[in-house]
Amino acid sequence: MSVILITGCSSGFGMLTAARLSAVGHTVYATMRNLDKQSDLVEEVESRGGEVRILPLDVTDDNSILKTIEEIEKEQGRLDVLVNNAGYGIGGFFEDLTEEEIRGQMETNFFGAQKVTRHALPLMRNTAKRVVNQMKPKIINVSSSSGRIATPGLNAYAASKFALEGFSESLYHELHPFGVDVVLIEPGRYLTKIFSDNSRIATRSGHPDSPYSPYALRFKSLIVKMLKTKEGVRDPEEVAKLIERVVSSKRPRFRYPVGRRVRLYILLKYVLPFRWFSGLILKKVYGKNITPMEG
Repeated sequence: MSVILITGCSSGFGMLTAARLSAVGHTVYATMRNLDKQSDLVEEVESRGGEVRILPLDVTDDNSILKTIEEIEKEQGRLDVLVNNAGYGIGGFFEDLTEEEIRGQMETNFFGAQKVTRHALPLMRNTAKRVVNQMKPKIINVSSSSGRIATPGLNAYAASKFALEGFSESLYHELHPFGVDVVLIEPGRYLTKIFSDNSRIATRSGHPDSPYSPYALRFKSLIVKMLKTKEGVRDPEEVAKLIERVVSSKRPRFRYPVGRRVRLYILLKYVLPFRWFSGLILKKVYGKNITPMEG
């Protein structure tokens, strides 16, 4: 069984993954920025008969990260799996987003994952040295289909996930000589709190003075409809199951796109001329064919 550190466990993929992995016997350190939000995790873990260590960890705070890593090293002497899951999505077209909002998105989704990885790597490399014919340590970065396909209205979020993808690909090669695997999970649309309780919207989104106001309002209506009908969204338990399989795999793949039509859209992006693929995206988001405005 593995010693596993997961960030962002107050809800969604992190919560379900921590509960699943603990239920099958892994030693799970489930972390979150605000421990006042641990009740859903505790309930989920108890319902599955597992047990986790819940610790505070803010992925933007080096001292917070170091304290957690030191505690794991003191108690376990090793770290087999790191799941960089903490993150959020902010909706908004570029001109409606402030620089502060964009930087905040990058700090958590990109630099936060880098910070945790940087502090965890010495312990993980030492763990790898002791592995003989067993599972190699793994860094599992939870990205998004938005890290492969950028759509209107998710400008900052897509940028943060594209950055995470590039970082992960380079890190995959850098850590190969040290026996540490790097894996990307790329979920499509799943029914988590990222669309409800944890949703964030650009300050100017939908503002009457914004040139993007009608598009922002349509984008919002699409989200409301999706949450009401559940059309096009899937059960986040699927992603937790996938992460469990990756944890147990001796030779995991680098990328795992998962979700309704995610693989199809990624394939289309690479085989179609970009103008054709862009037309599909524009029609899906705006509901009609968009032509450039004159003047």
